[in-house]
Amino acid sequence: MALQEFIKESFDNNWEWLVRYVDGLTQGEIEFTPNEQCHSIGFIVWHYGRALDMWVQSLAKQDTQLYEREWAERLGFAPEPMNVGFGYTVEDLINWKCPDKAVLMEYADAARNNLLEFLAQHDDESLVNTQMTNRRGESMAVADMFRLLIWEVNQHGGQAGYLRGMQRGLGQ
Repeated sequence: MALQEFIKESFDNNWEWLVRYVDGLTQGEIEFTPNEQCHSIGFIVWHYGRALDMWVQSLAKQDTQLYEREWAERLGFAPEPMNVGFGYTVEDLINWKCPDKAVLMEYADAARNNLLEFLAQHDDESLVNTQMTNRRGESMAVADMFRLLIWEVNQHGGQAGYLRGMQRGLGQ
């Protein structure tokens, strides 16, 4: 299997599971947190979109994020391009207001589609040989960005599934 194909299938598979975890949940279930120090499924979906958007648009393409163009306003947030939810304090989590589930999923899907369009512009060789700058100002291959993002979405997808299971039980 080619590298590009593997990356695409990884993101497609993760998205299918995230959609399953969100499907049928009420807004209250999307906003549920086990305690004030935990994320909600809504926060996870928002962070999913934010991470993909920030990495692809700001870092890889060095362009304005989708979030800054329209999505922050639609979601009810200030268009702060580096606010992806990383490093939030307990107070930040308590004050975070969950947007409507449908708008959250639309943004996450838009960020994912943007990522897949960017991926389609690269063959295996350019994924490995094209360099970009990460958040710390270090050079890295575009393939390494995708490796980090696959880990990110898989980790948070599992969290969303766990939170759904806490509320609905097995297979619900």
